[in-house]
Amino acid sequence: MMLKSQGKEFSSSAAMRRDVYMFFFFLVAFIFFACYNDWIYDETTSYNGVLNNSVWGLLTYSQFKLANSHIINSLYFRLLQQGYVTDVVYYRMLSLVGFLVFFIANSRILKLLKINSFYIIFLTVAPYLFYFTYGRGYALAIGCFAMSFYYLLKYSKDQQVKYEYLIVVFGAVSALSIFSFLYGFLSILIVFGIFKIKHLKSIHTFLTGIIVLAVVLYIYKMGKIVNASDPAIIGAANFNIFKYGTVSSIFSDFSYRDFLANLFFNNAKAIKLVTFLKLLVMLCIVIPIFYVNKKSFKRIDPANIKIILGLLIVLPFLLMIAAHIFTGALYPLTRAVFYLHYLILLFILISTVNYPKKVVFYIPLIIIFLTSLVYSVYSYYDLSRPNINDALVVTKNYPLYVLFENDKSLKLINNLDGINKKNISEGHSTQNIIPLVQKDTSKIKYIICWPAYKDSCLVYFKHTRVYKYRRGYALIEIPRQ
Repeated sequence: MMLKSQGKEFSSSAAMRRDVYMFFFFLVAFIFFACYNDWIYDETTSYNGVLNNSVWGLLTYSQFKLANSHIINSLYFRLLQQGYVTDVVYYRMLSLVGFLVFFIANSRILKLLKINSFYIIFLTVAPYLFYFTYGRGYALAIGCFAMSFYYLLKYSKDQQVKYEYLIVVFGAVSALSIFSFLYGFLSILIVFGIFKIKHLKSIHTFLTGIIVLAVVLYIYKMGKIVNASDPAIIGAANFNIFKYGTVSSIFSDFSYRDFLANLFFNNAKAIKLVTFLKLLVMLCIVIPIFYVNKKSFKRIDPANIKIILGLLIVLPFLLMIAAHIFTGALYPLTRAVFYLHYLILLFILISTVNYPKKVVFYIPLIIIFLTSLVYSVYSYYDLSRPNINDALVVTKNYPLYVLFENDKSLKLINNLDGINKKNISEGHSTQNIIPLVQKDTSKIKYIICWPAYKDSCLVYFKHTRVYKYRRGYALIEIPRQ
């Protein structure tokens, strides 16, 4: 008995050390990325929107009315600006806190489900991976959502009052971090209500209900302001929930379609490969749904983890449809529903590890993991390339024309880094930029653009030199012709 006890203690200690090693591995990687990756467009939009804005103005969305205003993240930006902080890494610290919450929550979830904690890598290396390094609200939202989900699982086994408040508090922070996470939060509350049905008449139901009502009303009111004010809000009016909508965007995210399409722009064979990969990933997501043991058909247990996950995946779609019909809410896409990506990954993982241990059943899990891993490795390799700040330095004495769609971040980056480059011209199409470049009589001029614009620019100019920059940008050097 003593030997068994010592063996369990040693095993537990070894598992804890492994968890610590994995956490610091990811943390160091995220800090490295946060330090060395330049400001992204959404971060600079938030920085500019928060600038000279009061706390009350941010809370009421009276001035900064864009979807980029993730209220908790905006308040954090406001705090840093009050201290005259301009280094981008400090604006990303809140996302690193989000990762800490996410890691702790999933370590506990896997332990609760008796699944090897090593699989937390599968849940982390996912489409939302790099949002743990950006100054946005997504990391905190998904971290708090995972923690709320953990306490839901705890409550399903043991109806303690403290779990009720923890479910609501973490879920509320998640929804306030990203308004579209409200659908996920409400879905957790519905499942929570199933377990609480026998204890509805209590003071705790009333108190938690007040918190939920306040959050829902605030998000509803502020959400209407954003929907009416932001022309580029995620979820266009002509999208439906399936085609070019929420479902389609999830499959695209898991196959990294947009990233690959940019990487292989105008390469027909590569685009076919991208389409094939998306179909393959769709199959890898759908197939594990059918990993069902015969015992599961004999009785339905509401506390069964797969039933809980199934409800949490289906319910948000029903809530989205209801919100669209009754309030005109737009269907959220891509990162706005990262909680669904997380739940799908968890469902695939649980379905796979609880099914007969044959390699063939692990193929969907392996494929999804490898697509994310390859993307992650490439993104870190991409850090070796020059960034936008480097482009401003290189072209400081020459005209620079900027061809980014809906992107005006360069001027802000220019000011933040103190380069003070004056001769920058920004445009949103080749039709706008090309005539300006052709009229420019400078000895050398430059165009920096997204991959989608590179080929069309090169058609107009000969004897150019093209430099590859991070995130697929191209810097085109054009001599006087």
